[in-house]
This record gives sequence, structure tokens and C-alpha cells, in this order.
Amino acid sequence: MKKIDFNNHPRSDHFNFFNSFDEPFYGVNINLKCSEAYNYCKENKISFYKYYLHKIIIAVNSVPEMRYRLIEGDVYDVETVHISATVLRSDKTFGYSRMLYSDSFDEFSKNVQSEIDRIENEKGLDLMGGMVDVIHFTAVPWMKFTSISHARNFKFPDSMPKISVGKIFTDNGETFMPFSVHVNHAFVDGYHLGQFIQKLESLIY
Repeated sequence: MKKIDFNNHPRSDHFNFFNSFDEPFYGVNINLKCSEAYNYCKENKISFYKYYLHKIIIAVNSVPEMRYRLIEGDVYDVETVHISATVLRSDKTFGYSRMLYSDSFDEFSKNVQSEIDRIENEKGLDLMGGMVDVIHFTAVPWMKFTSISHARNFKFPDSMPKISVGKIFTDNGETFMPFSVHVNHAFVDGYHLGQFIQKLESLIY
């Protein structure tokens, strides 16, 4: 991790302003076009879940502001962000995971499968406290949502982006997926969030 001097940062006023909020998070929801990616995975018998997860975390890591975390009052660039995703078990409970990032899709796919297998054979949430170098991710493939909110513990100084996807649908021959992202405004402005969305769209069209 790399400590960031926010006392001499161009966004120091913005950070101090939004960091004082009870709820500094804001979010956007879009219909993410994914026709090419979905068809590619179907034709090549690749898990679309693992494929789009990989594209999402590549896009997250490409924007420095999405990597910033508040740790004991100081700001750090964690430099490499991984995924803490909810994983559904066969008994319909879920557990939290730590899916390690890799530039290689094959390696990342193995990491994801390893966590899926681990959680299926365990019980409880497995909170794995102390993880800050992650995004929080959940998929709700049963719902074509147009908005989403998240349970939050306001006593915890949270700075991890929260990303959710919903039920895939088609419109005029194109494939889309409901996509939601919530970020801490102390670090991420609309411009930075736009950079993330544009990068993701370029990867998963």
C-alpha cells in the first residue's frame, strides 16, 4: 500500500467535506451492454460470471481513486484491489469470499473457483475482518433491478466500492445487465466514476 498525502492533495477540501458526512456514499445504476462478451462466453463455454467479474476488477484497478481506502484516519492507495463477493451455497445461505485479482483470466478464474468451492464446504458468513483491499460485490440474477441500496454499519469507516449486477435481459437484439456501483464521495467524484464506467464498457461490450 502507498500512503497518500491528502493534506497537499488537489481534492483535500473535497475529502474533508465528504468524509465528515454520516453517509458519504452515493451510487449510480445503468444497464450495462454486454452482448459481445455474453456471446463470446456462450460460444467458448466460458463462465460469464467469472468473465465479467474479471472485466469489472480490471476496470476498478485502472482508476486510482477506486483504489483509495481510509485506514485509521489516513488515506492509502492499496495499489491492487481484489473482490469480496457473496457466494451462494446449495442450502441457499451465502458466505463472503476473497477472490484474488490476476491479469490472467485463467489464473483469476481458478482463484474464483477455489473460493466458490471453499465457501460451499463451510458454514456461516466468514467475515474475514480487516480486508480493505477489496470491492464488495454481489450478483442477484433473479432480479432485473433499476436501483439498489446496501446495508451499512455507520460506525465502520467504510471506503470500499460496492458493485452489484442483476438479471440479464435483451432489448432490440442486444444483451444488457443491470449494473450498480456505490462509492465513497470522499475519494470518488462523478468524473472518476465515469472513468470507471467507460473503461468497463470498453472491456465488456
